[in-house]
Amino acid sequence: MKHEIKVEGATVPVYTYEENGYTVFEFDTSMLGPPEPMVNAMAVLKLLDSPSKKVIMINHKKPMGLLEKVENKYNINISDYEGKYKIEFTLKG
Repeated sequence: MKHEIKVEGATVPVYTYEENGYTVFEFDTSMLGPPEPMVNAMAVLKLLDSPSKKVIMINHKKPMGLLEKVENKYNINISDYEGKYKIEFTLKG
């Protein structure tokens, strides 16, 4: 069951839930323009402090600037999601 949590620095609702052994933090910035997707992603990515946690970002396009900034620290998986992009981040081992 998803429930909303308060994340310092985030300007969109952030939801958390359990899925397949992961604690998931999910947010949607698909209706926002720069720099809001980056600002929210950086705030929520601070919650990734173990391999059992995952961040899911829904965005209207691939956030290339963000991806370049964080790709050394996180595994990133991008898939199509209802005409948008679903970007999953997990900690690199």
